[in-house]
Amino acid sequence: MSSCEESFLRLIALTGQAMRSYADQRLKSFGLTVEQLQLLQQLEVEVGRPQSVLGEVSSKSPANITRILDRLEKKKRIVRRRNLKDRRSSLVFLTEEGERLRAKVISLFEGLRSELVRGISDESQQAAYLVLGAIKTNIARMSEKNNEKELDR
Repeated sequence: MSSCEESFLRLIALTGQAMRSYADQRLKSFGLTVEQLQLLQQLEVEVGRPQSVLGEVSSKSPANITRILDRLEKKKRIVRRRNLKDRRSSLVFLTEEGERLRAKVISLFEGLRSELVRGISDESQQAAYLVLGAIKTNIARMSEKNNEKELDR
């Protein structure tokens, strides 16, 4: 790997860490984690989403989703109800408190987005989007190959 490639990939990793750290810092005052906010956002997409679907769209294991939802339920930000169509699953709903908090935090983060890209031209943003998308596609391809190799064993 060339020095340029190594520096580039390291910068991507450091940028991701910095963004995560900043988000964690801002969310702490709301009593939220990044994972909890992601789930609150998913509950806006569809009212009464099955817990299993939340796990799939957030790429979290069933145990992780249960733990995150337990914490949100304890804070009265979500409520789980039996799924009348499938007794083995539950549906997750935002409470009024959860909706209020989600809207407030999303509003805050939307304002921060423009700050993150201030001074970066649309063309540069588009180029970065394409490069990062290509890297993500390469990772997915490598992961698929790895999974295929494991199945062949």
